[in-house]
Amino acid sequence: MIEISHNLNYPLYHLEDVLFPLFEKYYTNDSLRVTIESANHIWCAYENDKCIGCVLITDIGSYGGLYVLLFGVRKSEQRRGIGTYLLENIIKWSRKHGYMFIYLHTAYDNEDAIRLYEKVGFQKEFHQSEYTKQLPQCESDVLPMMLFI
Repeated sequence: MIEISHNLNYPLYHLEDVLFPLFEKYYTNDSLRVTIESANHIWCAYENDKCIGCVLITDIGSYGGLYVLLFGVRKSEQRRGIGTYLLENIIKWSRKHGYMFIYLHTAYDNEDAIRLYEKVGFQKEFHQSEYTKQLPQCESDVLPMMLFI
């Protein structure tokens, strides 16, 4: 059974073991640790006491938004619905706590991630100028996506 938890004292190596293999192209061990430490919210999916997925999120702007810093499910555990389950839990929690939107970036060529995000309600195109002024800027090679709650 998969258990989703939020902001527990996760061992750093649990997060690194999931995220580093997925993002080693973009992060060193040190820069990944800095990103983990900068997250205001961390959700993890565990199965049989093993971390199989995690999401790092930070609060942004004065409009009650959240920004997904990193999101990943172990490659060996992908295509089992774990990413969907994690995101659905995060969306439900965000709604309950009065957040207005969740924002993220993903690579244009990461079609699996884009499909996942769209499945749970993220949009590729959005026009809310009062929100966008405070959003983290992205490089031209990534796709910004937004979910309005």
